[in-house]
Amino acid sequence: MVGVGGTLGDKALISVNGAPAKVVSVGGQIDGVRVIDVRGDHVTVEVEGQRRTLSVGPGAAFATRPSPPDGGKKAEGRGSLVLTADARGQFSAQVEINGVGAPFLVDTGASVVTLPSSLAKRANIDLERATAITISTANGRARAYRVVLNTVKLGVLGANLVEAIVVEDAKLPFALLGMSFLNRMDMHREGDSLTLLQRY
Repeated sequence: MVGVGGTLGDKALISVNGAPAKVVSVGGQIDGVRVIDVRGDHVTVEVEGQRRTLSVGPGAAFATRPSPPDGGKKAEGRGSLVLTADARGQFSAQVEINGVGAPFLVDTGASVVTLPSSLAKRANIDLERATAITISTANGRARAYRVVLNTVKLGVLGANLVEAIVVEDAKLPFALLGMSFLNRMDMHREGDSLTLLQRY
């Protein structure tokens, strides 16, 4: 698990698997994690040939390969990801929708992936052909649209043709990674860690 404790210029404070954090400059590496870029509060790292951008704070992690339960061969093609809860006990992650990245809140209580309309627009989702529905949100009833996402990617985890709904930004301040994506994963929570293992 990789954590970014802070940034300063082209340097980032990086912690790997709970070890004490160390300052790493762009181009440098620590325990197999190479720092590729530092921009404000966002740090791009490369792990096992995969690049991803992490935000400062505990709510991000890098993808790993699962340890097989029998201690034998690794499961081919089955990537895993470990997320760390923030101070409120919530899990957040950078997710790509149709190739467009955005921060998401992992929500097992949401039946489907739920997007604010601004993200749907950036991801080139056609709402004119979508089915309009009315839903209840924490901010009241809202008009929404049923859509199917071509691709959803979370690190090395991915799924095609994922059911989702799109809601006005005013009614949905952040995107939710719901069960239409998560039900394709095996999920295991232990303390502040949530492990996702791709099933199909």
